[in-house]
Amino acid sequence: MPENRRVTSIARRINASNVWSVFKTMLKLDILIIILAVIFWCYSVEKNTLGSDWTIKLIRDVQAEGLNRNVESFSSVIYIFEYNGETFSANAGIFLQSMYRIMYSLLIVEALMLITAVLTGSNKTDRLLRPLEQMSQTAEQLSQVQFDEQRYHDLENAIAAISPEAPEDRIHIGDRELQGLENAVNNLLTRLHNSYRQQNRFVSDVSHELRTPISVIQGYADMLARWGAEDEKVLEESINAIRTEAKHMQKMVEQLLFLARGDAGRNQLSAKDVDLSALVKEVHDEYEMIDGEHNWVIQADEETPAFADPDLLKQALRILTDNAIKYSAEGTTIVFRAFINDEEEPCVCVQDSGVGMAAEDIPHIFDRFFRSDPARTRNSGGTGLGLSIAKWIVERHNGYFNVLSREGVGTRIELVLPKADRAKELLQVNSIPIITSDKSST
Repeated sequence: MPENRRVTSIARRINASNVWSVFKTMLKLDILIIILAVIFWCYSVEKNTLGSDWTIKLIRDVQAEGLNRNVESFSSVIYIFEYNGETFSANAGIFLQSMYRIMYSLLIVEALMLITAVLTGSNKTDRLLRPLEQMSQTAEQLSQVQFDEQRYHDLENAIAAISPEAPEDRIHIGDRELQGLENAVNNLLTRLHNSYRQQNRFVSDVSHELRTPISVIQGYADMLARWGAEDEKVLEESINAIRTEAKHMQKMVEQLLFLARGDAGRNQLSAKDVDLSALVKEVHDEYEMIDGEHNWVIQADEETPAFADPDLLKQALRILTDNAIKYSAEGTTIVFRAFINDEEEPCVCVQDSGVGMAAEDIPHIFDRFFRSDPARTRNSGGTGLGLSIAKWIVERHNGYFNVLSREGVGTRIELVLPKADRAKELLQVNSIPIITSDKSST
């Protein structure tokens, strides 16, 4: 039917638009990585050569005789700079060859991500279009009985009037005999628009998160160009700021890649017998050593057996702990717990006495890039992806979170896993690679 083709076309346009947005974001990020890498390499060469005599006002040049498409020809590229009439040079071959291999690998990863996005989008579209089968069957039934032509035109006009850009658009023709068909179309529209909003929000959030560090880097680069040569304080401040923002972007990219691999089913999980009490003690001891600004308490059963990937669980526990540190004042207490709950499920818990969260924010804390106002801002140093990664890890283990928080009192996040025997069954059903061990370990 024409309506089938129209809805299918809308779904394909939505998927194509989202994939194109992701591609443009990746391209901008690749260009930025190359530019920053070249700047830092040149600076390192100049600084190592000139030491304290380094200045931004150097005469610089590049010689690239014999450069061709062969990677080995990169060794012919010479970086030249002049200071006080003396000329210095450095071979850029190793750096360029390394950058080539890194970017080549990154492009492969990005290509796989795009392919995954296309395939995943197609699968989602297929699932979203299943209600059309109901609509087609209903239409077939209607065609076999007497049918008022005006009703048909009313339905056709209602569907044609729907705009893919209007998220609240629904059809309503007030005909009881067509109620089932009307509900099927409206259900399809709701799912399509929800999927579109989620994907559009993710792309928008990524763009927003990258815009801030890029603006900071640009601002400090301008300061370097204007006053860096004369003012050592400006020079040091600018370089430190650029490094900080570059590290922030690197962390964000790594977390996005982790989530993308997870969405594509390419993150490996190696489950084995593990003692959560021992694992929690390891994390407690780590933070007690590196953070003396908080009081650290551990309350753990003698043994808390589970069946899980200890490395991924430790990563999730560190994410929860980092959040507790960020939103807790100095001198407050952070508590670790490991125990078996009333349902005989192994649990670990991180509890702080920090700023807490509003009740309406709690359902969204595991959304990507979500930060509740006013305390949870980018100034805290996070990327907004940590809890999303923790959620993926826990759901991969068929577990769940219990969150209790009150503003001005603190937050308690409890990570709950299935019982060991049940966890083995679930992981085997989901074809997760399993490493068995005779002894519980972390």
